[in-house]
Amino acid sequence: MRKTAPLANLCSLLLAGAAVAAGGEFVWKDGKWAPAPPPAEGTAAGELALVRRHLQHREHSQAVKAAERLLKRYSADPAREEAMLLAGQAELEAENFWQAYEWFEKQLDEFPGGMFLERALLREMDVAEAFLAGRKRVVAKVIRLPAKDEALKILQRVAEHVPGTELAERALLRIASYKYSQGEYTEAAEAYDNYLQLFPRSERSGQAMLQAARAMYAAFKGSPFDETPLIEAEQRLKAFAERYPAAADKEHTAELLSQVVSARAQKAFRTAEFYDRTGRHKAARFYYKQVAEQYARTPWGRRARQRAGVPPPPTADEAAAGPPRPPTTAPAETPPVEVDKPPPTTAPAPIPLEKLAPAAKKGDRKP
Repeated sequence: MRKTAPLANLCSLLLAGAAVAAGGEFVWKDGKWAPAPPPAEGTAAGELALVRRHLQHREHSQAVKAAERLLKRYSADPAREEAMLLAGQAELEAENFWQAYEWFEKQLDEFPGGMFLERALLREMDVAEAFLAGRKRVVAKVIRLPAKDEALKILQRVAEHVPGTELAERALLRIASYKYSQGEYTEAAEAYDNYLQLFPRSERSGQAMLQAARAMYAAFKGSPFDETPLIEAEQRLKAFAERYPAAADKEHTAELLSQVVSARAQKAFRTAEFYDRTGRHKAARFYYKQVAEQYARTPWGRRARQRAGVPPPPTADEAAAGPPRPPTTAPAETPPVEVDKPPPTTAPAPIPLEKLAPAAKKGDRKP
C-alpha cells in the first residue's frame, strides 16, 4: 500500500480551506470563516470551489482541468494562487510527482510571497522524498525515469525560496543526510559545511559538525590512499569536542577520535614498511621514529619503537613527576673507566729469561 495517498487526502481537505458546518460549506477569507460560493462556472470564486469539490471527490484529472480553465479565464485574479496549489495537490495524489512539482513552482513564480507559499514548499518536499524513496519521474505519460538527482535539486530550491527559515534548514540537512546514506561521504561533508555556513548558530549545528566529521572519517579508503580525510576528520572532531564538550561525551567522540588517530598511525607505519621493503632503510627509520613519537600510545607506535629502537614514552606517574631534579650535593668521584685497547697488529718481542727470574742473593746455594 502506498503511503502518499492517505496523507495527500488529508492535506487536500486542509488545502481546500473548507469546513462543513450546519449543512453549508465555508472558506477562510479575510481572517474569518465565510460561506463558500456555489461550485459553478461564471466567477473565479465559483470555479475555484469547483476545483475543490473535484479534489475532495478524488477526481484528480477533473480538478486539474478545472484549475487550468480558471487560470485561462482569470489572468489577474488572486484565486489563481490557490488554483495552482490545488492542481499540484491533485497531481501529487495521482502520484504524478514531477507534474505536481511543476504546478508548485509555477505558483511560487507568480506568487513568491503568497499566502500559500509554505504549503507549496512542503508539498515540494513531499515530491523530493518520493523521488529519494525510489519513485520514478513519468515523462510523456509512458517513460519512467529515476529522479534522485532531481529530488536533491528540489530540496535545494526549497531552501533558496525561503532562506534562513526552519524549512530551509530541514531541506539542506536532508540533502546532507541522503548523501551520507548513499556513501557519498565527501559530498555529504560538503553539504553539512554548506548548512553550517548558513546556520552557524542553529540548535542543529552541533549535530551537523559531528556528522561532517564522521563523513570525512568514512571517506578514508585505507592505508594505501591519501590521508587527507583523516586529517580533516581529526580536526573536525577536536573542534566539535571543544565547542560542545557535553555532547562530545554523550556521543563518545573521544573513542572516534582515537580510531582516527590510530588510522593515521597505521598509514605512517605502512609507509615505513614500504621503504623497508624497497631498501630505503634511512627513510624507513625516519617514519618508524615519527610513528613512535607522534603515536606512542597506539599499537602502531609500539611496533614502530621496536623497529626504530626508540625508548618507550614515560608512564603517567613519570610524566606527572616531571624531569629528574639535579642532586643537592656533589656526586662521589667516579673512577675513570678503562677502555679496552685494540689488539696489536704484530706479535710482541720475546722477553729475556734473566728479566723474568729474580736476582740471586748472597749466600744462596747454587743448584
